[in-house]
Amino acid sequence: MSSNVDRRPFQEVAAETGLGEVVGRYRPAVGADVAIVVVVAFLGIMLIAAGGDAGAVVGAGVVVLALGALAAWVTWRKAGRWRYLYPGGSLTTDRTGAVTSLFTWHDVAHLRIWVRVVNLVSAYAEVPQCRVELRSGEVVDLAKPRYQDTPALIAYVEKSVAAAILPVKVDEAVRTGAATFGPLTLTGDGVRRGEQFVAWSAVTNVEAGKTHLKLWTDARRPALAERLRNIPDVAVLLHLMQHWPVAEEPDVPA
Repeated sequence: MSSNVDRRPFQEVAAETGLGEVVGRYRPAVGADVAIVVVVAFLGIMLIAAGGDAGAVVGAGVVVLALGALAAWVTWRKAGRWRYLYPGGSLTTDRTGAVTSLFTWHDVAHLRIWVRVVNLVSAYAEVPQCRVELRSGEVVDLAKPRYQDTPALIAYVEKSVAAAILPVKVDEAVRTGAATFGPLTLTGDGVRRGEQFVAWSAVTNVEAGKTHLKLWTDARRPALAERLRNIPDVAVLLHLMQHWPVAEEPDVPA
């Protein structure tokens, strides 16, 4: 991945890198930012109008307006950024069209996807999370900034990364007889997490929810449960569970 700005047209950079044709583009969601700018600007104007001869109040209004102007500038810059998806990878551009970052799917070491639940006063919100861990050690957080139509963005990234990582994990399983996904290890006998072990013959259901992965047996509680944020490459893990024992490379997960 490169974080250096490339001033050439992004189409030229994508073609040179072999990313292919654009399959989707995503702009950061700025609705909340715009609302904040409007509120701050309104507050500044109200302070100036109500200040009269009170210099301190007028000064406070000027400061608030200046903060609103800064927030408007930041929002304007943010709104001009785009993330592009290709069959071969992804890149981002600034509002001038210059490429600000780029990585291919084969640059990805791991992908972590989960849902963060935010508890509000009388309800809760579910915030999708997606972190791309590159082989270079860099981490691309696709939840920051929050993009419009984030679920579609994450779905395409997950499918593309899984297709690149699956052959690597299959090779690991064939060579060693096991495949490790963070705290979980698939073996010929079953699934292990630390001292916990669940035999394949005992597994009745595998549940990948929004926040946890659970393995069920005949017990009333899951025999094994782990947070999704701790498990890399869940799509590949689930696919190998369905095809274990791995004797040869299975089909790429859809």
